[in-house]
Amino acid sequence: MKCNICLIFTLLVFGLISCSDNEEAHSSQNLQDETSQIVSANQFTIEGIITNGAEKKIYLFEYGGNVPVKIDSNIADEIGKYNLQGQGVGFKFYSIGNTENNVAALLLKGGEKINLNSDFNQMSISAKATGSEDTKIMHEFSMKQKIFFDTMQSYKQEIEALDYEASAKREIIIQKAEKLKEDFNVFKYNFINKNLHSPAVYMAASELYDIVNEIDYLKKIEKTMFEHMSGSPFHNAVSQKIAQANQAISNAARQKQMVADQKSAFANAGISIGNKAPDLNFPNPNGKNIALSSLKGKIVLLDFWASWCRPCRAENPNVVRLYKQYKDKGFTIYSYSLDKDAEKWKGAIQQDGLTWPYHTSDLKGWQAAGSAIYNVQSIPQTFLIGRDGNIIDIGLRGRDLEEKLKELLG
Repeated sequence: MKCNICLIFTLLVFGLISCSDNEEAHSSQNLQDETSQIVSANQFTIEGIITNGAEKKIYLFEYGGNVPVKIDSNIADEIGKYNLQGQGVGFKFYSIGNTENNVAALLLKGGEKINLNSDFNQMSISAKATGSEDTKIMHEFSMKQKIFFDTMQSYKQEIEALDYEASAKREIIIQKAEKLKEDFNVFKYNFINKNLHSPAVYMAASELYDIVNEIDYLKKIEKTMFEHMSGSPFHNAVSQKIAQANQAISNAARQKQMVADQKSAFANAGISIGNKAPDLNFPNPNGKNIALSSLKGKIVLLDFWASWCRPCRAENPNVVRLYKQYKDKGFTIYSYSLDKDAEKWKGAIQQDGLTWPYHTSDLKGWQAAGSAIYNVQSIPQTFLIGRDGNIIDIGLRGRDLEEKLKELLG
């Protein structure tokens, strides 16, 4: 828009100082006409009715920098009717609303005439737009995303309201949440594959959290953003996320090497693959002792963790998923916590949905007797124990743990 204004201004000045020369004046007029056509082609109009917006000021925001920029405004009439205009070359993200936090989003490329009706009090969720297919695609994702967020939040509140002993009710809610997440993932992947022609696909990038396993979808989005919004902050954000995924893949390779080194250290302490797993016998959150040896006959993941350990908490959703997948095939988990605060320990068990009944700790932090028995120097740390009570593998997490359980239990 700024470039167009500069060009128009230059041509107008040229016409004024050259008016004594008919040929040059005629040439200048032709350039002005061409420029006018370009501006007209790039101009877009947004109009509609804002319910509860009578005689209120409505702004048009443009995104692309650190903060949204107001590029037009209009006071709605007595029935909430408004009209906003702007100019854009190529795809850009816009929004209309009364504040930056109460807006209806738009994705425009210039030349569109948009009709957008909404409610002044909830612009983002009530907006209905016609005249822009890309905006329609973006709104489709936003609405599905909001339903997902709101429902997941309600499940979280239900779980937090339960007593620690209400494991059956907690399991039902967790199953509902997992099903909702699975359904949303299916929608998300289908949305990406279906809409690669439009930069509206950028909306799905924010929902790709497992960037290592979802890197192919990130690359698809990046390709679309490169084609339509190359060099924009939105394109750069996806590129940065891909770089983070590649870094995570490199970190995983280093982690495997660290695990190999740890296995050597554990072997020096008598903890090695093929040997009998040392027994643990510590109290659960209700004060009742649970022995690791009592689980003989099952495949057991001995998991050393703590509520304050971020990598542990980040791994918990994967552990929960695998527990649910294999618990009926003879798999279970014995969790030993290096917490000191009993309430934080119990709170993390509940918040993360760790529904297996084998949680123990002596609440001594790094001085915990259980970690000393296994020579654990860092967490998370795991030991996979076979039905015979012998150690199958050490340090399995994420995909490595999943693959091993699939190998053992199908």
